[in-house]
Amino acid sequence: MIELKGVVKDYAWGGYCYIPMLLDSVPEGKPSAEYWLGEHPAGTATLSNGKKLSEFIDEDPKGVLGDEVCKEYANRLPYLLKVLDVREPLSIQVHPTLEQARAGYDREERENVPANLRNYKDNNHKPELMLALSDFYLLHGFAHKETAIKNLERFATTKDLAKKYQDEGLNKFVGYIFGLSKEALDKILAPVVDDNKADYLASKISRRDPLFWLVRAGLRARECGQNLDAGLIMVLIMNLMYVKEGDVVFQGAGIPHAYLEGQNIELMANSDNVIRGGLTPKLVDVKELLKIVKFEEITPKTLVAAKTADGGEEYNVPVKDFRLTKYVLKPNQKFSVPADKSACIWLAVSGEFKLDENNRYYGKGEALLQKANETCTIEAVNDVVLYKASSAL
Repeated sequence: MIELKGVVKDYAWGGYCYIPMLLDSVPEGKPSAEYWLGEHPAGTATLSNGKKLSEFIDEDPKGVLGDEVCKEYANRLPYLLKVLDVREPLSIQVHPTLEQARAGYDREERENVPANLRNYKDNNHKPELMLALSDFYLLHGFAHKETAIKNLERFATTKDLAKKYQDEGLNKFVGYIFGLSKEALDKILAPVVDDNKADYLASKISRRDPLFWLVRAGLRARECGQNLDAGLIMVLIMNLMYVKEGDVVFQGAGIPHAYLEGQNIELMANSDNVIRGGLTPKLVDVKELLKIVKFEEITPKTLVAAKTADGGEEYNVPVKDFRLTKYVLKPNQKFSVPADKSACIWLAVSGEFKLDENNRYYGKGEALLQKANETCTIEAVNDVVLYKASSAL
C-alpha cells in the first residue's frame, strides 16, 4: 500500500484544532474544515513522493483502480473520503441525482455561468454517508407535518406560517418562504432571535431544540452583516438529529440537510455539486433548489453495520459508488488485508500499526492507498481503528 496525503480546506465554518491534531500538524491560525482524500479536481491527494493521485491513476488506470471501476467510471476514482470539523452550521443543502447533475452541468457549461454562481461544479451525483466521530448534530430531511406546525406555532411571529403550512402543504410552503422579501423575513425572524438571545448565550436552550440552532445561525448572520434568510425557517420544519459517536447517516439525492456541529468522516460520490437553501451567505438558487428537493416527510434513521467475513463492519448504502468498512484491531494482532477488485483508501483514526515487515509505523490521521487486487498484512502495535473506503461494484 502507498501513503497518501490529503488536502485541507479552510472554509470559514471549520474548527481550528481537530484536523491539525488528527494530522499531527501545527495549526496555522485559520480554520481546518475538511480533509479530502481522493482525486477531485478541487483537491487531489498526493503520494509520499509528491505525485498527485490523479496523475498516478492516469499512468496505470486498470492497475490502480481495477477493470470494473475503469469501465464504469471512465478511469476515475468513484468516491471522495473526507474528515470534517464543523464548528458553525453549514448551509442547508441538497444534492442532485445523476441525471439532474449531468443536465445541470451541461446547461451551465452552455450558458458560461461564472464559477461563483454555479450550482454544478461537475456532472456527477453526490450521495453521501457520514459517520460521527463525536457527538454530532445535523438537520436531515423534512419533519412530519405535525412536528413542523408545532415548531412554527411556538413563536408569535411564525404562527401565521403554521397556518399557511397547514393550509397549503409542504411544497407550496417552502416555495412561499423562499419568495419572501428581506424585510418580511426580518419581521418574522428578528423577534425570535432577539427574544431568545439571552437564553441562548446563558446556555438555557438545549442543542436538542431547533431554537438553539435558529438563534445561533441568526446571530452569526448578523455578526457577518448578512440578512436573516429563509433557511432559519427551514430549521423549524426539518428533522433535527443528534448522532452519537460511531453512528452513521446516509443522505441520498433530494434530501435537504445541514451539518450543525461536531466531527465526522464523510464518504461520497466523487462530486462537489451542492444546491444551497440558506443559513449561510452562500448563493441560494431558489428555482434550482425547488426543482431538486424531495418534498416528503421522513423519519430519520441511522445505518446498521453488517459483519464482513474478514472481521470488519460494513455500512451498506443504496449506491454503487462507495462503501465504508470499519476495522478494530487488538494489540499485536496481525490482519491480512484481503484483495479488493477496486482501489481502496484506508484511514487510521487511532492506534499504531506496521505494514508487512517494514520498519515504518503508522498512526492516527495517516492514510494509505490499496491498489486493486493488492494484498498486505497489518500488524497492530496497540488498539487500532481503521476505516476503509472502496467501491461497491
